Amino acid sequence: MANGVTSTAFWSIVSIVAAAIGGLFFVITGHANEERHPGAANEEKVASLEVKVERVATKVDHNKDILEEVKQHVKEIRIEQNAYNQSVLEAIERSNR
Repeated sequence: MANGVTSTAFWSIVSIVAAAIGGLFFVITGHANEERHPGAANEEKVASLEVKVERVATKVDHNKDILEEVKQHVKEIRIEQNAYNQSVLEAIERSNR
């Protein structure tokens, strides 16, 4: 070899790489048709959980909208109550003069 690698070292490296690729191919194809790990999630359960999570997310969004409406109503009631209190206080002050 021209760059300082002996032919024995070169063929050793090629053999190791080929063995690694062959082993990887064997593992991939050998386990492709096996049943899943017993601890793996069942696809039906996962789909059911996805639907439940989506429902919860929808309810949360709906509840946020309702909460914003309630906050707005409370704010309007406070404004009305402050105006009513102010008019009562003014009436009391006028009656005390």
